[in-house]
Amino acid sequence: MDNFKDYERNIKILLVEDDLHTQMKLVKILNRFYEDIVVAKNGDDALRLYRDYYLKRKPFDLVISDINMPIMNGISLLENIRQIDELLPFIFVTAQLELETLLKIVRLDIDDYILKPIDVNTLLKSIEKTIRKSFKRKFLSTAKEQIFLSSKLYWDPVEKSIYQDEKVVKLTKKEILFLDMLCTSINQVVNTDTILYELWEDSLDYDSSLSNLKNLISRIRVKIPDLKIENVYGLGYKLRMINE
Repeated sequence: MDNFKDYERNIKILLVEDDLHTQMKLVKILNRFYEDIVVAKNGDDALRLYRDYYLKRKPFDLVISDINMPIMNGISLLENIRQIDELLPFIFVTAQLELETLLKIVRLDIDDYILKPIDVNTLLKSIEKTIRKSFKRKFLSTAKEQIFLSSKLYWDPVEKSIYQDEKVVKLTKKEILFLDMLCTSINQVVNTDTILYELWEDSLDYDSSLSNLKNLISRIRVKIPDLKIENVYGLGYKLRMINE
């Protein structure tokens, strides 16, 4: 995809706001420019929706959330989402922002924050800036840089090989395909069903395929002890890139 305007128009937005008046105002604004808006009344509701859509392979492209909400606040929501997707664009809309809170959300890689009362132009500019950055990362990046998974371990995306202490680790075709999927979505969870389909698309036995996947991961862990394959319960697997 190379048309940003088409991409922007069709993004799926998760809006999280407990105040009904503010919620309705934001929905009215967003519906003028974006076609797919899903609303949650608090962080707990939003996390449930996020997981449901993720499992259906229809993930959100952007979250816009209040901070101070009952049951689960916006920061807890962001912390939970970052365990699954460290790159999902996230904008906070809040009445006030203390320094301690600001420092916390910065550490969680927030994309932007907007203070209430909401200025429409400020909100729309923030969304466009955030989505444009995501668009470039998804569709325009041509970088083929090595992905460092530990101090002595990296994935070469061109060769489709993993190096340990500068030596190629011998892997089977399915092991390579599995690692390529995780490295292509580095710092993000790859859905278990997606992995099973790609590796065993002809299999009609889900339980057997799942068992094969677990065995495959066990073999990789034996071959590459330093490789940290994270299992995010109920969702899938991910690898984390480190900063050297």
